[in-house]
Amino acid sequence: MRNGILHLADLHIGASPEPGLDDDYRSRLSQARESLLLSVANWIAEEKSPIGLVLIAGDLFDRHDPPPSSVPAIRAALTQIGQSIPVITLPGNHDEYSYAQCVYRRGDWPGVLVTSPEPHVVWKGQLGDKLCAVVSAVYQAGKVSPGQKLELPSRKAILGPNDSDGLLIGLFHGTLADHFPAAFVEKERCFWLSHKEAADRGYDYLALGHFHSRREWRIGPCLAHYPGPPLGSRVNDPGSGYFSLVRIVGDNPQVEAVDVGPILGCRWDFCETEVQPEQSHQDMADQIVAHYGQVKGSGNIVIFPAVKLKGYTTRSDLVKRVQDDLQARGMRCCVVTEGLEQVVPADVESLAAEESLVGHFVRQWKSWREKDQTDCDDAMAVLYEGLLALGWHQTGHGE
Repeated sequence: MRNGILHLADLHIGASPEPGLDDDYRSRLSQARESLLLSVANWIAEEKSPIGLVLIAGDLFDRHDPPPSSVPAIRAALTQIGQSIPVITLPGNHDEYSYAQCVYRRGDWPGVLVTSPEPHVVWKGQLGDKLCAVVSAVYQAGKVSPGQKLELPSRKAILGPNDSDGLLIGLFHGTLADHFPAAFVEKERCFWLSHKEAADRGYDYLALGHFHSRREWRIGPCLAHYPGPPLGSRVNDPGSGYFSLVRIVGDNPQVEAVDVGPILGCRWDFCETEVQPEQSHQDMADQIVAHYGQVKGSGNIVIFPAVKLKGYTTRSDLVKRVQDDLQARGMRCCVVTEGLEQVVPADVESLAAEESLVGHFVRQWKSWREKDQTDCDDAMAVLYEGLLALGWHQTGHGE
């Protein structure tokens, strides 16, 4: 029975892929992202597919005027989906509907397109054995204010007096005020809404977009969910690796995470690695190779390996030498360094001569090392951990 809902958001089609990937991986990543909806359409076309409704909660495209080459495949995929089940597209703050040249204003958009800034029923019909209604609204500059609060119509107003067996869904691109600081709401070119008020008004599910990581909360019977993009374009925005399939279990919606790998044929494999200040590039490369040696055997799924280095290093050329080392071993891997800070190599003798907390610590450290004959790498890790805790890396010496 097709009683499942595929909840998509923040696909950002047309976004530039990660520059640190080699040309082959960049090409594969771009192709997979451009054909994502076609892969979804083919999945839906399968006889055993559980999907009976597709919701796109904003930012399908990275811009309101995406590259013309990106649009035909998206329209064709949505047309294919719409021939068998309902598909609803909500513009977000990146592909904003406010612009006269917005992609959604160029001819008839396949399926149901949300175009009104007032919350209203955009689709109502059967989903499996349940009556289902979707309420939505789109941000439009000049008609609503940034961060404007949504006032939602009630369950009885939409489903009528015999509403107990129905399913009421809110489809919105914006921020849940209950779960994020006020600063996330102010001046955003999208809506904010209250999860609690939606629950009080009888909503069963809030299909949300805007935040790029999978998050969900439940207040009473109302489940609110951000799916994040299944496949992102960059290491710092890699996507969740999953599709969000919403099923009704009893009377309550539940989200099932469906691995995108078998459907898209690729995925990111992303890890964070802590760097010790004097750690060598060979040691870092060994760690990376060891990690990715454990993720082989993925069949026909292309893996985009990516490593984010964080911590501290005394070596100005660490990243380049790690990348060169990996390339020499025949491994293609994107290495990024947000969170990695370079520090000045410690002059142990000069620091030990200081009459300061740093000097006292270094003298104690020297005595400990000489007494215990600790391994050099372990001892240096302890030294830098203590120095950094004392704030030494900010000024080069203690107070």
